[in-house]
Amino acid sequence: MKNTIALLILTLLLTSCGQSKTEKKAESKKDSISNPFDKKAFNKAIESGEAEKIYKEFLERREQKIKFDQKEWLKQNDDNTKSTRWNMLTDLRENYLNSELNKSQVISLLGKPFELEKRVVESTNDTLNLMLYPVGAYSGFGIDFDFLAISLEKNDKLIKVWVEQH
Repeated sequence: MKNTIALLILTLLLTSCGQSKTEKKAESKKDSISNPFDKKAFNKAIESGEAEKIYKEFLERREQKIKFDQKEWLKQNDDNTKSTRWNMLTDLRENYLNSELNKSQVISLLGKPFELEKRVVESTNDTLNLMLYPVGAYSGFGIDFDFLAISLEKNDKLIKVWVEQH
């Protein structure tokens, strides 16, 4: 069990390598493992239970559900792994995103998408018109960034919403 937790914590720490210097300083003050390559500090954190605590905090942050807040959504940074967008997804999908919306209404609600993509589905030979919005790195081990994917019909009506990793 300790080896599994160690691997997960190392993974989480390595994903934080893309943080700004300010974020790294703030995080290193809070965490006892500021450098995942410092084997002594890493082993000490595992033995003391600190690594397990860090991983549990990650899981709790990932599972937290909050109401969709448009102002908060719009101010999130595209590459912020601590984004609250992930936590808003359930409310957003259940209460705001529906088949009555069109592309311009989605943009009014969520802002300009990170990416507009045309994707061909080979099995059906369909082309999907997608709008992608970054929501942080929370699914799985928190390594890959997650995106809210919104598929639109040819007349720009919303038809499907899901979350995918990139």
